[in-house]
Amino acid sequence: MISGIFKKRLSELFRNIPIYYAGLFFLLVVFVLDYAPGGEHQFSFLAESFLKGKLYFLSQPGSWHDAVFFSGNYYWPLGPFPAVLLMPFVYVFDLMGRFFYQGYLQFFLVIMVFMGCFKISRRISYSKSDSIYLAYAFCFSSVFLGVALVPSGWQFAQVVATLLLFLSILEFFGKKRYWLLGIIMGLVAATRATAGLGIILFALEIILSKKHLKIKAKDMLRLSIPFGLAIAGLLLYDYFRFGNIFEQGYAYQLLNGELEKARSYGMFSFSHFLSNIYYSFLSMPSPVFKDSTSVLIYPFIQANPWGMSIFLTSPYLLTVFFLKNNDKLSKILLIAIFFIAFPIMMYYGIGWYQFGYRYALDFMPFLFLLFMLNYHKENKVLSWKIKVVILLSSFLNLHLFFTIFHG
Repeated sequence: MISGIFKKRLSELFRNIPIYYAGLFFLLVVFVLDYAPGGEHQFSFLAESFLKGKLYFLSQPGSWHDAVFFSGNYYWPLGPFPAVLLMPFVYVFDLMGRFFYQGYLQFFLVIMVFMGCFKISRRISYSKSDSIYLAYAFCFSSVFLGVALVPSGWQFAQVVATLLLFLSILEFFGKKRYWLLGIIMGLVAATRATAGLGIILFALEIILSKKHLKIKAKDMLRLSIPFGLAIAGLLLYDYFRFGNIFEQGYAYQLLNGELEKARSYGMFSFSHFLSNIYYSFLSMPSPVFKDSTSVLIYPFIQANPWGMSIFLTSPYLLTVFFLKNNDKLSKILLIAIFFIAFPIMMYYGIGWYQFGYRYALDFMPFLFLLFMLNYHKENKVLSWKIKVVILLSSFLNLHLFFTIFHG
């Protein structure tokens, strides 16, 4: 009886109040760091170049690290859509004699990711309280925290791609307009190419549906035409920059010694497979010792800047292994996750100097959806235990983040 009362009190305690205060605290941290001076705002500078009719940088965006030097100009190899998104803001600020840094927009994009996840949770039939916990879990108790807090070019692209993926999921659970899904996924591909492979989810859903063959064909055309146009636009973008529709610039990137050596083994190669597996699923923080002794000193543990397991940054995702993922949608999600993750695991870059394994964000919205769907199917409501895990892991994540970027 006492045990039952204790569980009820804990459930009531973790229903609303802690998550509201914790959420406001984390949003304040995101706001402060996104608006702090410094950082490398490559997409803002690229937007400035686009407005002046150029595809290369007209000004140096911080350092030239990861930029591409080709035919006397510096280019940015990442997809162009984040720069296109910034163009109206950069233009208006330029009229006022000011420069628009991408961190100014990133804060609002993070809020939109939070709201998108909340709305998807509600459509799955979670309560408002549980939906707030789930939105909090993705934004602050996952690797997403590391990109939300750093408004540099690499992280900004991940925030944009993550938001677009959640918008695609929201549309999928809403009106399911395939032409709009095709547009959104085209924009995803124009931001993060590997994340764009998520279109497989919607293509498989059409193929495996019970609709008539003619309807399937029409839906597939509605999905593929806007997506195909986006890919064609990317190919032209690469041709005008490098004279080759298949060259995004990654072969010419200006890298540090470690990454340059890794690239020498092949840009995509099985040589990188095990290291990516390690950093994405197995890597843990390192203890901090005093003077090469066994005495632990603050900050006690330090994040590995090469990456850490997604099950450390999002421990609640371990429940996925204990849920029944055997319905059609779950299987399609698993296939989509595999097709996105496979080229990432073959890539030389890993995502050096990052919190957690940030490339996982290319498939994390789908993995998170898998978790939400099947957890609700079996449990209906979030347990107080998983709420405690979500809250505690968010503060551990914040601590580990500062050991990398502000240690």
